[in-house]
Amino acid sequence: MRAVVVTPPERNSVQLMEIHEPEPKENEALLKILKVGIDATDREINDGYYGQPPEGSPYLVLGHEAVGIVEEIGGNVKSVSVGDIVVPTVRRPCVENCVNCRMGEVDMCTTGTFSEHGILKLHGFASDYAVSDADYLVKVPEEIKEEAIFLEPLSIVEKGLSQIFKIQERLVWEREDALVVGADPPGLLATIVLRLRGFNVLNMSRNRVESTKAKIVRDVGGEYLDERVNLFNTLDKKFDMVIEASGAASAALEACGMTKQNGIVCFLGLYREIQECEDFGKVFSNMTLGNRAAFGSVSSNKKHFEMGIKDLLEIKKKYPKVMTKLVSRELTPEKVTLGFKSDFEEIKTIINFQKK
Repeated sequence: MRAVVVTPPERNSVQLMEIHEPEPKENEALLKILKVGIDATDREINDGYYGQPPEGSPYLVLGHEAVGIVEEIGGNVKSVSVGDIVVPTVRRPCVENCVNCRMGEVDMCTTGTFSEHGILKLHGFASDYAVSDADYLVKVPEEIKEEAIFLEPLSIVEKGLSQIFKIQERLVWEREDALVVGADPPGLLATIVLRLRGFNVLNMSRNRVESTKAKIVRDVGGEYLDERVNLFNTLDKKFDMVIEASGAASAALEACGMTKQNGIVCFLGLYREIQECEDFGKVFSNMTLGNRAAFGSVSSNKKHFEMGIKDLLEIKKKYPKVMTKLVSRELTPEKVTLGFKSDFEEIKTIINFQKK
């Protein structure tokens, strides 16, 4: 069968390879893969920043954003049936089976010895067929089958937002205004979900106001500004919450100063910039004096995927065309290398394993 593989830490090693079809164990399901999304993590693995193949394998099958159909199940599987449309979650419990992993909170693993499909020690789903522990599969309603390819990145947003609301139980919180920094899929998905929640949303990114990303923000009733033209310190308002999803350290630093009293900042980005800044003291003082909070959020678990399904159903009702606009291009597996030549205006590239 066809599989998209890399050989980390080698740079630019992504290729399509023929490998053996996997067989499900007693607690596993065999999935016929429909679509796989390519994101920044996949590109960083291909760039050699990280990624680890399973033990004994010279390569890693990529793909942690996937939609598939259950083709076969092991003898102990009760949670899914043949023919179900499913999205697999990404992370699996740590070797020590810590208390959080035992409770299903694998995204909050305390040991760091977890594994992740398509990223760390487990093959991903970018192949004609793949296997997953059945208990980590999320069943998807037929009506959002096409939109379900966004469920994994949406689950990351859902986790961040759920933690924001949990943390803000520290006070009576009359929230109205949100700032989202970044207009790649996490930032756009955060913008859309916050609009569903009734927030006034300003999205700031380094894209043109005429770009597709900016139009998507406006399509759901948000406001968009190009941060290269409209600097943070020129804004005439502050925000109840800030979602920092750009991955730009300079933007993240400035975002910390954009909250109201008692406001909160959630960092969803990973920051690789190397830079010096003299403003950290001012930022920290501002956080202290304003009772402001900031936290980072990474990965997600099954309940966040289930939250995402509810929101995808609502998004399709309220903004029926918006999710299709997030797809920049759809490639066959044979053209997968094109998906790793990213464009600044690109939103999401999808590999369609059923496309001829």
